[in-house]
Amino acid sequence: MERVFATSRRDIWWAETFGSAVVFLGVILYSIVRALEGKFFEWGPYVSPLYSIPFDTAWISPAVFTMWVPAGYRITCYFCRRVYYRSIFADPPACAVREFKRNYKGESAFPYILLNVHRYFLYLVVIFVFIHWGHAISAFLRWGENGSIKFGMGLGSLLILGDTVLLTLYVLSCHSLRHILGGGSDFYSVEHMGKIKYSLWKFVSRLNEHHGFFFWTSLLSVAIADFYVRAVSSGVINDIRFF
Repeated sequence: MERVFATSRRDIWWAETFGSAVVFLGVILYSIVRALEGKFFEWGPYVSPLYSIPFDTAWISPAVFTMWVPAGYRITCYFCRRVYYRSIFADPPACAVREFKRNYKGESAFPYILLNVHRYFLYLVVIFVFIHWGHAISAFLRWGENGSIKFGMGLGSLLILGDTVLLTLYVLSCHSLRHILGGGSDFYSVEHMGKIKYSLWKFVSRLNEHHGFFFWTSLLSVAIADFYVRAVSSGVINDIRFF
């Protein structure tokens, strides 16, 4: 019997696999707990990114109505598939490392064929990107007692803005978006608005080279921003204000 995980590699190949599993599962567990908690997701101008649309419902957490969209987008993401195929399913655990089974069938059979709905989740998550930008802008505004609006900034403002920027870059670097812009084109020069489409495709292609980085940083930033909003909202800490 051939030894599982047999390889001629001499580097610490399992470090990335193990680290990915810890971070990925850790953020998932944290997000589930926070989604079920159903409170401490708003404070002043801050709205937790896990509660993109904070419905006023007493009987169920409002995150249940919205989290399925970003969760579905990430789970079906091409880079995310690589993460959990390697770190959780060990299929394969890493390049040039023996896996448990060898009858690879790709994603043509159930339930993996369902991952092909990624493009449709892309359409939905774009809406959430705009919602996040609305929350990011609001995080820098403070409403006075007389209805006046003042510009202000706290640590939460920067965390929410940073999360929004990283989410935007993660979505803009999407493989499906790149295919939508250029997958059906053979000659941009003869197409209607070909130059514009080509420029957009080149822009997304450059971002796509860093898609993995945007995946991880946006995954961590949403948890960090939510953690801060929860800490302030629950009274554990005071918001750190700059002005």
